[in-house]
Amino acid sequence: MNIKNIIIAAVMGSMLIGFNGCSLLKKRVEKKENVKYTLNGNGKTSIHIENINGKINISNSGDTTGIISIDAEVIADVKHDEQDRAIENVKIKIDTTTKEIKIETEINNTSSGMFRKSNNAEVNYTLKIPANMKVHTETVNGSTTITRINNDVRAETVNGKVNIFNCRGIIDVDGVNGSVLCNVDSLTAGIRISIVNGDVKIGGLKNVDADVSASTVHGRVKFKDLTFTDINSEKRTLSGILGKGGSTIRVESTNGSISLDASKILPKKDDSNEFKIDFNDNDGPSIDVENSDDDQSKDSGLKTGNDTQSQLKGNTPMAPKNADSTRK
Repeated sequence: MNIKNIIIAAVMGSMLIGFNGCSLLKKRVEKKENVKYTLNGNGKTSIHIENINGKINISNSGDTTGIISIDAEVIADVKHDEQDRAIENVKIKIDTTTKEIKIETEINNTSSGMFRKSNNAEVNYTLKIPANMKVHTETVNGSTTITRINNDVRAETVNGKVNIFNCRGIIDVDGVNGSVLCNVDSLTAGIRISIVNGDVKIGGLKNVDADVSASTVHGRVKFKDLTFTDINSEKRTLSGILGKGGSTIRVESTNGSISLDASKILPKKDDSNEFKIDFNDNDGPSIDVENSDDDQSKDSGLKTGNDTQSQLKGNTPMAPKNADSTRK
């Protein structure tokens, strides 16, 4: 075979491999499975869930018997001829041997070689748990929403939004990429939020007693309808006392703005699908996405300058209700 024929044969072979590869890719389709678990939470003090890809939604079950319900939606890409089989590359492990219930998601790669697709699966969790349990979540890719838990809450994420509503224990959030939205009741044991890339918004602070500290490297620190004492506020930092002080609210962001609001902050309409809404017959819904106002979710227009300075009075400076650049 001469050189010309060898080159032609090599080109034809490459084309065939390419066509076969494309054909193999086309044969993979999305498959969904729903798995349900019911656990006895009596004697259990905390729940710890680790997820690689997918959402985590945890809320107060309102159940006094200690029952814990777990709904898991497993989504994976499978070959066309494997649609009738159970998804094999996703494993949900639940450990109840100690006082802490641990849920772990394992995703294994089923494809290999030139057309390998890593972590081609996700699990979306919805959990209903007793309100007095501690919660610890860890995610790589996916949003986290925790609602009406009376004990401590800790959320860690690499890429994903964190939304915490009406939780009365200590709220602790660590994230790399993603925004944080937190609404509290008048009772909060404390808040610590640290995010690298993302905005932080905390609402429901009207009747909260707390020592507040907020800082950002690239962004602004703003507050709305709140009155601080012993305030020291600049464009990127804020420290002061809300009410009588007491619990600690500490917020840090590297790239992003920080907003503190007396009223609860509603999510943007285009983010409404990220939230699970729980209704309570006595208290009503914790969030009303349908009635959300885009203006409320935007940064409020805040005044600076001499008008702001003139509102500081006496030996105990009082901050203006709306500010983003005030010096003591």
